[in-house]
Amino acid sequence: MYDRDLAYFKAHYRETIPAMFSAVSDLYAEFWHDHFHFALFERDDEPWEEAFARTHRRYMDYLRTETCGRILELACGRGGFAALLADHTPGEVLAVDLSPAQLAHARRHERTNLRFRQHDIMEVDALGASFDGAVCLDAACYLPDKGRAVEGVARVLRPGARFLLVDWCKPDDVGRLQEELVLHPLMRYWAIPSLETPEGYRRHFERAGLAVLRLDDLNGQTRRNWEFAYERALAGMLALSEQRLPALIWEGMRLGREGIRLIKEQFPAALYIKAGFDAGLLRYTLVLGEKRSREAP
Repeated sequence: MYDRDLAYFKAHYRETIPAMFSAVSDLYAEFWHDHFHFALFERDDEPWEEAFARTHRRYMDYLRTETCGRILELACGRGGFAALLADHTPGEVLAVDLSPAQLAHARRHERTNLRFRQHDIMEVDALGASFDGAVCLDAACYLPDKGRAVEGVARVLRPGARFLLVDWCKPDDVGRLQEELVLHPLMRYWAIPSLETPEGYRRHFERAGLAVLRLDDLNGQTRRNWEFAYERALAGMLALSEQRLPALIWEGMRLGREGIRLIKEQFPAALYIKAGFDAGLLRYTLVLGEKRSREAP
C-alpha cells in the first residue's frame, strides 16, 4: 500500500504539495512556528528565537550573502527566511514556492529587492536567470527526483556560487523493514515520495559540478525541535475540534473531506517523526556545495 502511495506522490507532486500546504500552512504556523525548518541549538536552555537567529546567521554565512548579487530561495514557504536574506544582501532575492497558500503569506514580505513567484523547483531552468547563491531548507524531500533537481539548480548558478541544502534524510544503511515500519507511514502522511541518504546527496552534488564543502549531520543540534513537535502535536490533538478545522484551512481552498483528512494526519505524522528520530532513522542533513569554475577539471 505504501509503495503505491509513494509512487503516486512522485507522479503527482504538482497537485499533492499545493493541496497539502493549502490545508496545513496555518496549522503549522499556529502549533509550530512561521519558519517550518528547524533551529540548531548549542545548549539545552538556549531560547528559541536566539537559536533561530544564530542558525540563520550560520546559513547566510555559508551562502556569503553579503557579496551576492542575486540569491534564489527554493520552496520559500511563508517567506520568513527570504526576508532575512533580503535584509543581509546588497543584491536581490527571488523566492519561489509551488504552494499558493504559502505564497499568500510570503508576499507580505515583498520589497524592492525581494520578489516571490510561484514556480516548480524541478523546472528551475525556466526562471531564465543566473544566481550567486541558492538555498533550499526542509523541502527537497518532497521532490520526485532529487538528483535532477540538484542538477537544475547547479545550471543556474554562476561559477563560484554556493548551494545550501538542508533536508530530512534516511541513514545510508537503513534497512527495508525499518523503512516500512517507521519512515513509510510518515512519508504517506506528508506526501513525501522518497527520502535521500546523505551520501546520495553527495553524489548528486558532485555529479552536478558542485564541490561539496560541508556534509553535516545536524541531529545532535535539533533534538529540541523533535521534542517540541511531539509536544505540540499532543497539545494540538487535545485542542482541536471539528468546529475549529475550517478556521485552519487556507481561505482560498474549498473545505472538503480531503482538506480535513490532511489536517488530521499531521498529528500522527508528528508521532512517527519522533519515533524516526529516536530510532536514528531520520537524519537532519546539511549539504553545502560550490559550483566549480569552468576551468576546473
